[in-house]
Amino acid sequence: MVKAVTFDLYGTLVDWRSSIGSMVSYLAGPDYIDYFFQCDLESVSSLKSYKPYSQILSECLRRTIERASKPWKDHYGEAIALSFAKSPPFPDTITGLMGLKRIGVMIAIISNTERRLINITLSGLENLVDMVVTAEDTGIYKPNREAFERAYKILGLEYSDAIHVSSYPQYDLETSRSLGIRSIHLNRYGYKWSPSISNLDELVETIRRDAVDA
Repeated sequence: MVKAVTFDLYGTLVDWRSSIGSMVSYLAGPDYIDYFFQCDLESVSSLKSYKPYSQILSECLRRTIERASKPWKDHYGEAIALSFAKSPPFPDTITGLMGLKRIGVMIAIISNTERRLINITLSGLENLVDMVVTAEDTGIYKPNREAFERAYKILGLEYSDAIHVSSYPQYDLETSRSLGIRSIHLNRYGYKWSPSISNLDELVETIRRDAVDA
């Protein structure tokens, strides 16, 4: 049976499109939500050296607000970081993680964030997660291959030991699969990827079936 499942967090286990989208809609308008998320992907994909994720969020919000020709205020940067940090779990996240715990699978998170923010996000859920690795720990952001290489080294996992689960091919799955990690798409947003599941309880059943077949 698989030893561990590593997860992306934001957009996969917690609903960052809801939390960030609400803030962007309020400050810039609903038509600029996709622009913000594209800025985020481009920013983490192009970085040559580490910077705190709260700074990336602030810079993308500022660019978004400027594009919308709305006024910028300095406290908006921390506001978007806190809104991001308070992203709520999807309904199946809690039941799915509990199911994985019951079958004895290690649960780890590999996330493009910083420790102070992820501690807020996971408040009250700490007992459902065994280990957390952030970009602050690795010094590099997904989708860079080295982000996964460093994270798996910190976790003490071989690529063959684990499944990586994400809702995003572009942030996670393309890179994890290229490293030989079994990569499963959790379909939150309609991206095309195989294999794909619609909720985490399906993942629990998949791992159970694999154990029986083995």
